[in-house]
Amino acid sequence: MSSKSFSKFCLKVCIGIAGLGIATSFTPILNNPVKAGLGSVPDCPNEGSAAASGAMSEDCYQTPETMEVKFYELGFCTTSDPLSGANFSRTNCTKAWESSSGQTLDLASFSYQGLTSGLTYKIPNQTYEYAYVVVNTTWGMKGKAYFNDQTYYTQADGNGGTNSDLYDKADLTMTSLGGGSGCWDFSESTDYGPVKAYLTDSDLNTADATTCSSSTRLVGSIDLDTPLVMTSAVKKYSLTWIVTKMGLWVDWDSGIHPSGFGTGPFVPNFTLAN
Repeated sequence: MSSKSFSKFCLKVCIGIAGLGIATSFTPILNNPVKAGLGSVPDCPNEGSAAASGAMSEDCYQTPETMEVKFYELGFCTTSDPLSGANFSRTNCTKAWESSSGQTLDLASFSYQGLTSGLTYKIPNQTYEYAYVVVNTTWGMKGKAYFNDQTYYTQADGNGGTNSDLYDKADLTMTSLGGGSGCWDFSESTDYGPVKAYLTDSDLNTADATTCSSSTRLVGSIDLDTPLVMTSAVKKYSLTWIVTKMGLWVDWDSGIHPSGFGTGPFVPNFTLAN
């Protein structure tokens, strides 16, 4: 299947920006970071490990081979959450980057990738207490998991199986979010600060019960525990992506093997350089 409801495990897909980090120089981070706000969901076992020889008994996170996400906008806000109202608002916010057509990145490449197309802006010298990101609701996912001495692969139709000849990228679409007042919104506390997400249309109008399944954008925000301080000494800023044991969600409902695959979180590191 190419469309999937994510109300059961919203945080795994809703707020990739929940792990936004601030640094003062560019250094790609390839190790598994602290998984803020991800609850008790464990890492999936590695191939050949003792754990991989056992039957699956709960949901887990795996490292994807492909994790394609289309970005439309990234920005920061000074004193108010852009998702504090019924709809996304740029009041007190400044765009750091935007692209009307969007830029798709494979976040599983484990090398530095910035948002190279579109428009990049020098944000004013201020203290920013919030950050937001606007992305597409369909993500391209490819990966595999190991249980009971068996390898399970993603397939193009969105299902999983044991036939390696069918191993392919699946385009998974978010059709609902859980944890809020409806299928369209989500909120949660994390180690990096409170996070929120709305499903919206292409004009960033929040979905409702009848339009969740047709949403085309996901807007996420975070109330940063450590605010971003922009000064005249900062000459550029970049983004790196971290998805190790995070990006691919492996579903278990019952039995000894996965019930399916879904999208997990990514951690963008916003990096300042003098």
